[in-house]
Amino acid sequence: MTRHELRTCVFLLLFQKDFYPDEQYGEQQDIFLNEIKKEDPLTEEEQTLVEQEVAAILPHLPEIDAKIEAASDGWKLNRIAKAELAILRLGVYEALYDDEIPANVAIDEAVELAKDYGRERSYAFVNGILDTIVKNQ
Repeated sequence: MTRHELRTCVFLLLFQKDFYPDEQYGEQQDIFLNEIKKEDPLTEEEQTLVEQEVAAILPHLPEIDAKIEAASDGWKLNRIAKAELAILRLGVYEALYDDEIPANVAIDEAVELAKDYGRERSYAFVNGILDTIVKNQ
């Protein structure tokens, strides 16, 4: 799988997070990864990378969410569509917490995910929020 495809798996797992209680999330993650293996098999290394990235992001969600809300100029998190929120969470994590990914790459990848999974013009919203967060760091 390409890095973009692995990032898409991470996004989908983050998206799914808002639909299950915390105690069920691990089981739902396993179900998702097993389904992905049937459609487009992940190697053990790829699955480990996806799991590690999700595990690295989850503890930072309160801080990431606060940054998103502060940058979204009056929008509360519950007003942001779930797909866009998951994309923003991933983008903020990659731009600010992952030393291996340059901020501009994180933003570009988030914009691409928004084009694929978001609403018609959500890519512009995602780009604006991430740009604001990165510039304020």
